[in-house]
Amino acid sequence: MNLSVSELNAGSWVIFELPGFTTAASGAEQTSLDALRKASATSYFKGNGSLWVKLVSSGDVLGSQAAGASGGASLQASR
Repeated sequence: MNLSVSELNAGSWVIFELPGFTTAASGAEQTSLDALRKASATSYFKGNGSLWVKLVSSGDVLGSQAAGASGGASLQASR
């Protein structure tokens, strides 16, 4: 599953709980849900049968024509 956010202010974030998912292809692994909440970069935590993913926006807008725009934030998760 591909997750992404766009059009958020830099530093804004959202957390998803993905029951049954076990792997994130990127982001920093956190040791607890509390550590995930405190993380300042896109991260994930595996616990209680779920993958918790925090996407932190860079402030860039997906599809922007500005040079070097990389999108808000994205991560791929799998079961």
